[in-house]
Amino acid sequence: MTKKYLPLCLIAALFVSNSLSAQTATPAKTPAKTGKTTKTASPANPTQNTAQPATTKAAPAKAAVAPVIPRTASGTVDSTKIDPIKLTNQMMMVFMERMKAGNYPEAREIANQMIFGHDSFKPTETKEYKSFHSMMEKELYLLLEGRQGRKPEVEWVEQPISDGFYLLSILDFQENKHEEALANMQRAVFWNPVRSAFYSERGFMLLRNIAGPNVLMAQVAYLKALELADNAEDFAAALRGLSFIFLERRMPDVALACLLVVKQIQPQDSEIEEELFFIRRNFPGLFESMDLASARKTLSDNRILAGYSPDHVQVLISLADSFKSPKDAPYAISLLHRAKEMSPKNQEVARRLQVLEKK
Repeated sequence: MTKKYLPLCLIAALFVSNSLSAQTATPAKTPAKTGKTTKTASPANPTQNTAQPATTKAAPAKAAVAPVIPRTASGTVDSTKIDPIKLTNQMMMVFMERMKAGNYPEAREIANQMIFGHDSFKPTETKEYKSFHSMMEKELYLLLEGRQGRKPEVEWVEQPISDGFYLLSILDFQENKHEEALANMQRAVFWNPVRSAFYSERGFMLLRNIAGPNVLMAQVAYLKALELADNAEDFAAALRGLSFIFLERRMPDVALACLLVVKQIQPQDSEIEEELFFIRRNFPGLFESMDLASARKTLSDNRILAGYSPDHVQVLISLADSFKSPKDAPYAISLLHRAKEMSPKNQEVARRLQVLEKK
């Protein structure tokens, strides 16, 4: 099963979650308050920030992407009007092209462009700089920090710094620089502590470190990825990582439970069938005795999420409530529909949707 967890798969998942992030960002009223939201897709046209396919022709990296200009979300909008999500997706696609072609120097140059100027942001005891992808991520971060008794002032840097370190980490790992890879992944997490894919990738690296696998720390990373996942791709990636860990720990029932929930989320994924076949062949009695309901109970008994964390729904409701004007109702409705997708039986979400959609 180990060959199923490839870094490029997680990069691909990051594209999907970037697009989802664009759909959940709030529209701007003033740049000083809404930050990145002036650049993201509106619910009325959720595909407007979809990056165009990168050219298949090997062009120099500098010609393939626009230079990154460091700025904060509350700062003065630059005249180049760079769309951060679209730019990030474009740079990531070109990065993948270069890396898959074995052109590591140009791939590294692209990632370095993404983090350019990161050291110019100097945090203080009360102020932090973060590189989020959406208002939802920022609000989730503030919610989680508040539970720890912290209320930091967070400046949202409108630059793909976290993704740049993530890609550097992937490249380091491909070049067998495992310690450097883990260090850059930690930097990615520092810049965006609520990005699920970063923790899944860390789990992958911890299991395959040259110094030897660290199963316990990998499990911690995948559990965190599961907690932060707000889309099917990230949620499935975290569960599949956990299934491998529980097989290593000789807990095939928990491993099978993880995979059955993944299958329900992504029924068309052929790789999941292969992983399920491995368990069916080695533990036929267990395989025949477990269905989706018992799989969810097994995960619950082991304190593993079988569905999205309720924190995401809480944040989406809060963001929807921030729209007071009737003309902004479509944005609130869009956010609540996403909350409904994540928690179909949530009565509070259903009630709010009913009220708004009647207007």
